[in-house]
Parts: sequence; C-alpha cells; structure tokens
Amino acid sequence: MKFQNILVVFLLMTVSCGKYLEEGLHSPLIGDAGVTFKFKAGSARTVQLAGDWNNWGRGDAGSGEVLEGLMEDRGEGLWELTVELRPGRYRYFFIVDEVRVVLDPENPRSVNDNRGGKASLLIMP
Repeated sequence: MKFQNILVVFLLMTVSCGKYLEEGLHSPLIGDAGVTFKFKAGSARTVQLAGDWNNWGRGDAGSGEVLEGLMEDRGEGLWELTVELRPGRYRYFFIVDEVRVVLDPENPRSVNDNRGGKASLLIMP
C-alpha cells in the first residue's frame, strides 16, 4: 500500500513537472517571422527589449517619448516581442519599469556592454 501511494505521488509530480518543462520560455527563439524574445516579470508595469540594433531602447515614456522595444504583456507575468534581425552578433538586455536592467535568464551567453556592465549575446546565423 505504501509503495502504491509513493507511485501515485511520483506519477502526479511527473505529469505536473512535464507540462512546466514543456512550456519553458526558450528565449531568444529564432523563427521564420524573426527572433522572439520572452521574459518573465510578474509585477512589472513595462518591459523593454533594449539592444544595439534599436539604440538601446532610448526614450522616456514619462516625458512622452516613444520607447523602442516595448514588449507585449501576454498575461501571467509573461512579456514577449518579435523583431526582425539580419545575420550577425547582437547585444541586448531587458529594462523592467524603465529602471532595472536584467540579462536574459534563458540565454547563457553574455558579453561586456562597453559601458561597464554585461549584456546578453544573440548570434544570428
């Protein structure tokens, strides 16, 4: 009986965790429509994708300027944006609520950002 209970718990955990692993963020994701960046930020009001291809997202929403690379809120704290990029090397990071700079937690590649910090690295084939 004890073995059956352990087996049932194990099977339930496997099914639950399997769905979580299957739905991983996988960012950046290179596809036919461009490169899709995903970021998880539960309580964020805005998330911006800033990179060397969009002048590091310059702009101040508070003063009416348009922010480049604003990501779309997909619900449940998931933010997403697809951009078209030519083959090459690109540095980027996320800016949460126009203040906090965060590297892409789904991308293990990073480089110096030439300003004393780090940036995530995308290599487009």
